[in-house]
Amino acid sequence: MSGRTSFWIRTFHEARTTLDWVCVPRLYTRATAAQLASDICNAHRREPHTVRVRGIDPGEQWEAYWAPAEQGPAGDHLVYVRLVRPEAC
Repeated sequence: MSGRTSFWIRTFHEARTTLDWVCVPRLYTRATAAQLASDICNAHRREPHTVRVRGIDPGEQWEAYWAPAEQGPAGDHLVYVRLVRPEAC
């Protein structure tokens, strides 16, 4: 991967490479973290052009969860992602 890419694209690439849980390198409010995790988990059910998170390839299925950030201000949350099923099985 070269040039300038979205942190989402880099995060999903890392998760594809490691096949393990990867922390998204951003802090979110509780509501935003929960919405992002839900969007990522359900992306495989949506038409590819309507997926709201960049970097998910058509047909891929992802797991995601959110949790309070252990470091940083109270109220900040992190999102974690893991590839469940690669594209087009």
